[in-house]
Amino acid sequence: MRGDVQYEPVSVSAASAVGSAVAATTQLGVHFAAEAGEGNVVVSPASIAVALALLAEGADGQTQTALDEVLGAAGQERTAAFSALQDAALAYDGDPCLVQAEELPERPLLNLANGITADEARPLEQEYLHALARAYGAGVRTADFAGGKGKPVLDAWVDAHTGGLIEESAIDPDADTAFVLQNAVLMAARWRSPFAGADTRESPFATASGAVLTPATMHQTLTAGYVEDGGMQAIRLPYTEAFAMDVVLPAEDTSPGDLSAEEWTRISEALGSGNADTEVALALPKLSFRSSTALDEAFRTIGLGPMYSPGSLDGITPGVFVSQSEHRAVLRVDEEGTVAAAVTEIMAALSAVLLPPVEMTVNRPFALRIVDVETGWPLFHAVVNDPEG
Repeated sequence: MRGDVQYEPVSVSAASAVGSAVAATTQLGVHFAAEAGEGNVVVSPASIAVALALLAEGADGQTQTALDEVLGAAGQERTAAFSALQDAALAYDGDPCLVQAEELPERPLLNLANGITADEARPLEQEYLHALARAYGAGVRTADFAGGKGKPVLDAWVDAHTGGLIEESAIDPDADTAFVLQNAVLMAARWRSPFAGADTRESPFATASGAVLTPATMHQTLTAGYVEDGGMQAIRLPYTEAFAMDVVLPAEDTSPGDLSAEEWTRISEALGSGNADTEVALALPKLSFRSSTALDEAFRTIGLGPMYSPGSLDGITPGVFVSQSEHRAVLRVDEEGTVAAAVTEIMAALSAVLLPPVEMTVNRPFALRIVDVETGWPLFHAVVNDPEG
């Protein structure tokens, strides 16, 4: 299904709320990074933000207000901001299968894809279809969720748009599923200054728990953007075009998960201010890990509880609510560059509301009637003051 309007992307320069949307996305990343504790976590704040922006196009009432607050903008300004950010990313769009090649592409690949699969018996509102087509260039597929045939459709989408790095959907739809919204972000990029494999060697790494590991660690001396402040060090490692990785080593006894959105913004601004001429002898561990994050509890924590209430998404299809939200991500960093993929999935279900039972204990005098339910004619009427009398 698709709205009968043309894709009308907005340029970054013409979208007044892009700065607010970027700040809000940064805050999402900080929030989910804080969940790492002493372990590893990787998330795509951009993927989570776009998924929520797509949801916001059809949200109502308190849910709309909550999503606007989390996304940093409201109404058409929100739509224009995330449409512009997506369109800018699409300048580096390409075949997701390239991530499986023996060598990374010369030009960075950044694939951002949106998908919504609706139950084939559950049409979506036409205005919502128009909004998806106009701002995001997206349509809607259908599947037989009630017949148990939706999972392969979701799996195939995830596998295709992550180049096989994430093979399956984290969502297992059932007969109550109205639709599943999916967003994928896939990146493959070479370093502008690659690390020499011959210089990679095991080096000590002290974990948060105090254990000392010896991971394979890359080494090189390069000229780069670099800042330090009170024991904190940060470096910007550019890829061949457009993108860069900012690596921040906090001061000792400080957790990287405790870096605030304001600190990340300040660091990024300092690294991007033109100070790219510091010679740095860098030792950086190679990375290869993945993480899965259930988003529902965190979404409620940041104020998105209303979207779990029946009828909160009537602008998409009547009588549904968010029932499950999941995020999966993969990160690989080596001498050549970086490969990363993430999928955000939000499932909406029909409002078969399970409320706690109302208690009624008949333990004092009461009245009753026996009626014909069609006409309301009372056949018997009684007052009971003593049930044993």
